[in-house]
Amino acid sequence: MELNESYFDQRASTYGDLSWHVGYAERLVELAELPAGSSVLDAATGTGLAALAAARAIGPVGEVVGVDISAGMLREAEALLAKSGLRNIRYQKADATALLEFSPESFDVVLCSSSVLYLDAGRALAAWHRVLKPGGMLAYSAMRAGFPVSSRVFRECAAEVGVTVADPMAALGSECASRDACEKAGFRVDRIVDDVVRRPPLPAAELWRSYARNPLNPEVPAAEVRYLARMAEFADDPSICDMPVLFVIASRK
Repeated sequence: MELNESYFDQRASTYGDLSWHVGYAERLVELAELPAGSSVLDAATGTGLAALAAARAIGPVGEVVGVDISAGMLREAEALLAKSGLRNIRYQKADATALLEFSPESFDVVLCSSSVLYLDAGRALAAWHRVLKPGGMLAYSAMRAGFPVSSRVFRECAAEVGVTVADPMAALGSECASRDACEKAGFRVDRIVDDVVRRPPLPAAELWRSYARNPLNPEVPAAEVRYLARMAEFADDPSICDMPVLFVIASRK
């Protein structure tokens, strides 16, 4: 999977305006119960929503470093930071699955809010393990595999025209998958919290465009008519875009 900087640059201006996305990030930080004064790395920080919540949680003595591959996302993060009045966050352009800019055992905590679907899970977990201090905390949120329904329908329609579209959450999108991946990378899973992020339904045509231009997905123009027809079957279902999610809290062995 190749991370696409331009894709995230294009999304940056509206990313922080999504109320569900703000709540999703804040819930991860709440469940992590960050110790005051911690050094925190927010991996794939986006517009810094989890970084802001973490900075408030750890207090002025601690520090949050937010990293992202997208310059556009980081510009938005800096703008939100300026409005927040917080002084214990800094942002840096970096690949969250490599983190070569940071020394081993540099952080007490690594966070990753809502971004694991865009990352190579094995590479990311290895990088996070390297930069965490022994006993340090990893906390990430993962959408359940097979969701949202609108995305699953996209993959099914693609398969019907002969194109395989992988579920980006296959590697971490279940309790068993997350435990196995974390254990393999040298983490001990302390707890997994099950939840649902409610998102307002969107028109089928808008959903099609979002999936069709997603860098995770191959081109499947022949599936558009099928997709719109299938989505019409869910026209009265308000949960079509809801995301069952897992909040995973683990420790570096």
